[in-house]
Amino acid sequence: MKVMVVSAISRESSTCFVLARTVAELAAAHGVEVDFTHPVNAGLPINDGTIAWDDPRAKAWQQRIAAIHAHLWVSPEYHSGMTGGMKNLFDHLAKEPMRGDVVGLFALAGGAMAALNTLNGMSVVARSLGAWVAPEYCAINSEEVKAGLDDAARVRLERIVATVVDTARRLQPDADTDTPGIPF
Repeated sequence: MKVMVVSAISRESSTCFVLARTVAELAAAHGVEVDFTHPVNAGLPINDGTIAWDDPRAKAWQQRIAAIHAHLWVSPEYHSGMTGGMKNLFDHLAKEPMRGDVVGLFALAGGAMAALNTLNGMSVVARSLGAWVAPEYCAINSEEVKAGLDDAARVRLERIVATVVDTARRLQPDADTDTPGIPF
């Protein structure tokens, strides 16, 4: 089974990238292949309506996504939503590559903000791409990531990762030959 972890921020020192790396490690512990990405390494142009669907970069991205069974998205809250770079990744997709995939959502905010708008917006995008969204989201304060995640935060992250991986295994029987699936 392949799980894509998306960090909305490409800078390795950002709390978003650090959290996404932690989520990727948790996913790998479930015996899945992890494809870690961020806006820079996806190699996509800005989709301003002039990029053809058959652009080689867009086609390569669509094929990469088609090989994935589950997704874990991590974004900070930028003006009540995910980053523009992250949204651009999804603007290069039709519904087919993600139809039936499972998505888990994680968002960061500073101070007392809960990043709920970001989580809701990511959920809308995932559903519009035909994906199943895990019912539990994770809003986390970026200061918690900077300070080092405590056990309670790690348990929250692990619970969502486990839900996404387990659900993907049930919904997509071909994703993992060792685990029986539920046929559609």
